[in-house]
Amino acid sequence: ARGYIIQSNDFTKEGDNNWLDARFRLDAKVSQGMTTGVVQVDFLNASAALTDGETTGNLVLGNSIGNSYPLFAVRQAYLAINFPLLTIIGGRYEVKLGNGLVLNDTTDIVAVNAPIGPVNLLVGYLILGEDDAPVPAANPGLFPRGLVVPRGAQVDDTAFAVNAGIKNIGGSMINGDLFFISAHLPSVTNTPGDDTTLRVIGLTGDGKIGPANVGAELDFFMGTFAKKATTTGGSGYDTNDNPADQDIKGTNFLLTGALPSESVGLPVGLSAAIIYASGQSTTSKDMNINAIDGDFRASNILVRDDFNNYEGLNDIGNAGGLNAGLQAVKVAATLPSMKGAGMTHTPEIGLVWAQTSEDVEVASNKKSSDLGIEIYANTNCVVDPNLSANIGLAYLSAGDVLGSDTVGDGTGTFVSPENQLKLEASLTFHF
Repeated sequence: ARGYIIQSNDFTKEGDNNWLDARFRLDAKVSQGMTTGVVQVDFLNASAALTDGETTGNLVLGNSIGNSYPLFAVRQAYLAINFPLLTIIGGRYEVKLGNGLVLNDTTDIVAVNAPIGPVNLLVGYLILGEDDAPVPAANPGLFPRGLVVPRGAQVDDTAFAVNAGIKNIGGSMINGDLFFISAHLPSVTNTPGDDTTLRVIGLTGDGKIGPANVGAELDFFMGTFAKKATTTGGSGYDTNDNPADQDIKGTNFLLTGALPSESVGLPVGLSAAIIYASGQSTTSKDMNINAIDGDFRASNILVRDDFNNYEGLNDIGNAGGLNAGLQAVKVAATLPSMKGAGMTHTPEIGLVWAQTSEDVEVASNKKSSDLGIEIYANTNCVVDPNLSANIGLAYLSAGDVLGSDTVGDGTGTFVSPENQLKLEASLTFHF
């Protein structure tokens, strides 16, 4: 159960907002012999679907008196069969690659997971969108937040993924993962060879270097967008379509580091992160893509999406509502745990600076890349082994990219954004 109070929610004077929401997620796992079956259901599934047909698994409270909530959804449902040398997984399954920048959500998958020497290899076939599904997505599922896709068209989009991971490379206390995705979306014109293709190569690593815990990720996106459809109506492209054979390119980079308080005798723990995601240049002929369905959180306001399944950034290339990319630096300090009011508290204070990777035309003859500076303070409160609370307070000095113009299309007079103040509190019960 969570509550929010946000001053200048949309960065305007009239944009104050507050609400309560909740989620009840139940996991059931049955193991017998070599087989395990898992079902995860959301009993408070959102009543309104997102534009790509997904739902959030969160319910904004406020139903009228006397009514029940007819909200239910199956989020995961899969079998895992453990053979002596490999495991086969099939069904609706939560897939996370790397740190969740590229893909971190549930999808239908058939996969084989097997240790080969020091390498743990996973090979999977993912169904991201299916035209024979009983409730197909509003848009095809491939790149739901990154690509412009045919409106009203229902086609199959699939992906082939490989992830190879190795622990403690050469006894160095460093772990590494290399993943590859090859995805395609068939053309609505059914022209042979005229498909949208995307290939992603990602390299991640984490480990301990001296007293510091470090991590990194580097992702490369490449591919080609399908030729422009010649048909009109529901199977054609809308007015925001893309030129024929437009190349797809994009890059992500993440670097993190942390010093625990006990590691060098400091009274506090220190951490830092650098985030980069490429943006869409107005002068480039290429289409920028930097996520299939990523989910990554770094702060309370700037790098966060409250309505995703995990509250992470749903598309790192759409930070601030724009496909202009993201550059951010975060530093934080974790204070020593303290006891009070029958709870154990672990506070964290952080500072985040962010800008878009490409300049944005925020008003007539005015361009900017400044998203702003955020300072936040969060504390995790452990009441007992099953019950915890979280309180977060954040203030964002909003940059010009978050402003608006008097016309609304970038051609009017610039209106400076209002700074945002956000308070949130949650109570979580695990059983």
